[in-house]
Amino acid sequence: MYAYDETLTIHGIKVAFVPNIITPTIEKPMRKGKYEKGEVEIMRAILQPGDRLLELGAGVGVVSSVAATVEGVEAVLSIEADPNLVPMIKETWRLNGIETTELRNGVAMAKTGDPVKFYIRDNYWASSMEPDSRPYARIEEVPSAGMDTLFQEFRPTVLSCDIEGGELGLLDEVDLSGLRHIVMEVHPKVYGQEGLRKIVDMLGEKGFLPSPDTKPDSSVKRFDRVLVAGQMIEGAILPRRPYRPWGAEAPRVLIPTCMKNEGPFILEWIAWHRAIGVTDFLVFTNDCTDGTDKLLDRLDDMGIVRHMANPALGSDATNFQPVALRYLHYTREMREVDYVISMDVDEFINIRVGEGRLEDLFAAAGEFDVLSMSEINHGSNNKLAYERTWVTEAYPGHQSTTPGKQKAHRGVKSITRLSPRVNAIRNHRPDISQDFGQTIWRDGSGRTRPGFLKDPEMNGWDCRGAYDLVSLDHFPLRSLECFLVKMHRGDVVVADKSVSNRYWRTRNNQGETTSDLTRFGALARKEYDRLLSDPILADLHEACCAAHEARIASLAGVEEFEERKKWIFSEAWGGDIPDAYRDPSKEAAE
Repeated sequence: MYAYDETLTIHGIKVAFVPNIITPTIEKPMRKGKYEKGEVEIMRAILQPGDRLLELGAGVGVVSSVAATVEGVEAVLSIEADPNLVPMIKETWRLNGIETTELRNGVAMAKTGDPVKFYIRDNYWASSMEPDSRPYARIEEVPSAGMDTLFQEFRPTVLSCDIEGGELGLLDEVDLSGLRHIVMEVHPKVYGQEGLRKIVDMLGEKGFLPSPDTKPDSSVKRFDRVLVAGQMIEGAILPRRPYRPWGAEAPRVLIPTCMKNEGPFILEWIAWHRAIGVTDFLVFTNDCTDGTDKLLDRLDDMGIVRHMANPALGSDATNFQPVALRYLHYTREMREVDYVISMDVDEFINIRVGEGRLEDLFAAAGEFDVLSMSEINHGSNNKLAYERTWVTEAYPGHQSTTPGKQKAHRGVKSITRLSPRVNAIRNHRPDISQDFGQTIWRDGSGRTRPGFLKDPEMNGWDCRGAYDLVSLDHFPLRSLECFLVKMHRGDVVVADKSVSNRYWRTRNNQGETTSDLTRFGALARKEYDRLLSDPILADLHEACCAAHEARIASLAGVEEFEERKKWIFSEAWGGDIPDAYRDPSKEAAE
């Protein structure tokens, strides 16, 4: 053991003050009580009787000493690569009367193998297996300590890891099912935010999520095992669940949506999105009068969708969509799916690569956390009457896909890959944490777009050049008669809010037909016909169409709706105007 004349007390643990080991850089946080403070606090919070702590990177023995003094801890095994620290650790244990610990000199590796080079630096906490990040004093040949062997032999329940970047890839092939907690100091300066992303995703796949108690700006991260999928724990933003990695086979894709009186249009929309690869639909409804709820109940019976009353109905809330999306987080679907797309029944995902399926889009875009699709509004195409035909075929005309700068800002809807980085699903975009590695946010051309990360209130962006792989084709108006029914229904997002003249004017654009949806129509038709082969569903669809037509008839002559038609024909209509609505004086002036 090294000679020393003084001991330091750090978090209640006596440590020999050996200047050759405890340099001034290390001494300062020790004397201020900041040395390994995060690790010590976590250990005292999580360790329980019967726990077995495996410590990778022991320093001078402070954390292992704290762990060994927790009542009931069964065993502590410390692995330290720096041979100069071995006598220091043993002296720390002796000074504190620690007898239930074991120390091994070795470099933590994924698998046991030959001795490896370890680069010793003046400040021992900077010594590591990599030579390039900063100068080193000398090289030691150190035995490898493979996780494959250590986990089988020691059977840890808690893992502490502080190995200066060696954590990347360390646990990828290890069975972590015996662990309850992992405390890891991460080193993105060594492997970048991309490396931190890989670690977080790997642990998420194995059922470990960042603890709500982890401080966002701390390099010491605590990961807790998900004990009950869907459980909400104190301080967490979302219920806990494990996550599958990017590229997992047969991914499940969920569309949650809110509906009210959309009956005639539901089956086309469901058929289209099932055909492109959406596997799950969660539909919240409120106050339906056209049979929408009954049709969705039948689809629920058939296992096609899950239909629920909007949870806002159980309270005084009238903001139906935000309430439903908050409730979404607690549903079984949210616990089980891989991707979520919040969107509406008048929006269609139009994939322009491969065969038009989501798997083609994912392959073309590459890995992402979020892919936000810019909308293309399809106008009324000067159609006055409601027709029992497909929306995607009846309204081909749309706004420009190459607008000038002044008109380039458009809304988006987002495909969100669920991961430990997702904090919440919202209608246009998710809330994403940037504390757990690189976040990849792409647009509809597969380009990375970090703007949404900088501004959590952004719901749209410059759409220019964003349509190469996918667009969100939006049919907000349909025919004029359909628009009047929508006006009568009111806003599905917030109660007692109606669509305005401006809503019609800004969305009634049909100068282009370049966003073609007919390419995928045949496959969607097969799914549509399969759905209608159910006689009960076919009857319910027929009833919804009849109810829509009846509502149109009921609005004829009603002053509010007549005034709206007059305004549209006068100010925002490009087709033939019915004789009853012609303005002779205006026509004479023209």
